[in-house]
Amino acid sequence: MAHKAVKYTLSILAASLLLTACGKSDSSLLDEGMEAVARQEYRIALDDFSGALRTDADKEQVYRGMGLAYMGREEYARALGAFSKALSEAGMYPGELEFDINYYMAICYYKLGEYDNAIACYDAITDLRKKETRAYFLRGNMRLFLNDVEGAREDFDAAVAVKKNDYTLYLDIYDSLMQHGYSAYALPYIAYVSQDEIFKNMSDYEKGRLSYYSEEYTRAINYLERARSSEPDERLITFLCECYKKNGQADYAIIAYTGYVDDHNDAQVCDKLGMCYVEQGDYELALEAFQRGKEIKENNTCMQELKINEIACYEYMGEYAKAASLLADYIETYGSNEDLEREYAFLSTR
Repeated sequence: MAHKAVKYTLSILAASLLLTACGKSDSSLLDEGMEAVARQEYRIALDDFSGALRTDADKEQVYRGMGLAYMGREEYARALGAFSKALSEAGMYPGELEFDINYYMAICYYKLGEYDNAIACYDAITDLRKKETRAYFLRGNMRLFLNDVEGAREDFDAAVAVKKNDYTLYLDIYDSLMQHGYSAYALPYIAYVSQDEIFKNMSDYEKGRLSYYSEEYTRAINYLERARSSEPDERLITFLCECYKKNGQADYAIIAYTGYVDDHNDAQVCDKLGMCYVEQGDYELALEAFQRGKEIKENNTCMQELKINEIACYEYMGEYAKAASLLADYIETYGSNEDLEREYAFLSTR
C-alpha cells in the first residue's frame, strides 16, 4: 500500500516546536530525529528535524534525515525535495554522504516509476566512482524496467568486471533478468557459476542458491543447511525456507524460521514466519509471530509491514474493532491514502 503523509498545520503545534528547538543544542534534535527514523516513528522524526533546522545543526544531515523520514512514509516526492536540499548544502567535493544521498534519491525515483531519473542518479555515482559495483548493478535493474536489456547487460557486465569472483553477484543478476522475463540473457550468468572449476570455489550459500534456481530443492536444502551452521543470516534462511516450501515441506520451513528467530531475534524473519502461518490459514500463530516481530526494536526495518500484517490477521479472525483501532494508529503514524481510508471505513462499520 502507498501511504500519503498527514499534513499538520496547527499553529500551536508549530509554536511549541519553535520553543522546543530554542532549548536544544545544535545536534540533539538531529540525533533525536535519526533515532526516531530508526524506530520508524516518522512523524516524530519530521518534527525533530523541523526543529533542528532552526538551530545550527548540519543542514545537509537534517535534510537527509527528513528525506529518510518521508521515504518511511512512502512520500517519495517529498523525500526527493528534502534530499535535493541536502545536496544543495553540500560542499564542493562529493564525499560519502553525497553518494549515500544519491543512492536514496535513486530509490525514490524507482518507487515513483521514474526510471530514467533513477539512472541519472547512478550515472552521477559511476561518473566519479568507476568501480562502484553496486551502482552498476542497480542501474542495470532500472534499465530492465525500461526494457533496455542491452543497456542492462552492459551494466551487469561492468559490475562483474569489477568483482569477477563475486558469485553472489552473478546469481543476483540472473535473478533480476529472470524476474523481467529475459531468461535467454540470464542463463549465461548461471552457466558461468555452474562450471566445475567455479562451482568448487563457491560458498555453500552460493551453491544452495544455484541449486534453488535450478529447481534442485533437496540439493539446495543440503547446501543451505550446511551454510546455516556457519554463516546464518536472514537472506540465507529465507532461501532455505523457500526450498522447504517448494519441496512440499512447509512445516520444516516454520521450524527453520522459528529456530532462527529464537537464536537471532530478527524482526524480518518474524514477518516471514508469520506469512508462513498465514499461508496455512493459522492466523492466531501468524499474529503471534507478527507481534513478536513488533517487539524487536534493534535493526527492525519492517515495522510498517508487521503492523499491516497484524491488522490483516485481526480482520481474518473477525476481530474488526481491534483491526480498526490498530489501523487508525497506523494511519496516524504513517499517513493515509484512499485504500487505507476505504479499509478503515469497512472495518469501522462491521
